[in-house]
Amino acid sequence: MTLGPKVRRYVRYTEAAVLIALLGWASLTYRELSALRRHPVALPTYDFEVSAAGDVVKAHGTWTSDGGIPGGLGTTSIECVKSAMRCAESTAEVVFLSGRGLLESRMAQFEVATWTDSEIVAKPYELRCSTRTLALDLARKRAHSNSSPNPNVSLCEPQPARNYVLVAGYAAREQ
Repeated sequence: MTLGPKVRRYVRYTEAAVLIALLGWASLTYRELSALRRHPVALPTYDFEVSAAGDVVKAHGTWTSDGGIPGGLGTTSIECVKSAMRCAESTAEVVFLSGRGLLESRMAQFEVATWTDSEIVAKPYELRCSTRTLALDLARKRAHSNSSPNPNVSLCEPQPARNYVLVAGYAAREQ
C-alpha cells in the first residue's frame, strides 16, 4: 500500500516538527547541563545572628573577595562563643579534580583577641603557607577575613594577600 502525495506531505511536516522539537529540547538540556557544570550546587543565603545576651554570634554564607571574585564554590558557617573566647569556622567547598567535583570540608578554630558590643576580632590563624584573620562587625552584621602569605615559610608558592567578606551564595555565584 502506498500513501498518496497529500498524506506523504503531512508525514514529512510531522517529521520536521518532531525534529525541531527534539533539537529545541536538546538545546535546553545542553544549556542546563552547562550551567550545572559551572555551578554544580546551590549555595546558601547569608545569615548573621547575635544571641539576645550577645554571648553567641553565628554567621553563614559564602566567602567572596573585595573585588567580587568568589573565594571558592562553597559555604562557611562561623560560630563565636564569648565564654570560650573562640570562633569555630566550618567550610565545605566543591573542588574540581579531573573535571569531577569533590566535596572537601575543613574546620578552623580562632581564638578571640577582643570582643566588644560592636566587633569580634580573632587572633591570626597560622596555616602552613598563609595566615588568616577573622573579624565580625556586629553593628553591620558582616563577617570579614584576610588571608596573607606566611613570611616564615620559603617553600610555599607566593600568593597575594586577599580580603574576603561573607555574602549570600547566590551573590557570589552571579559574579
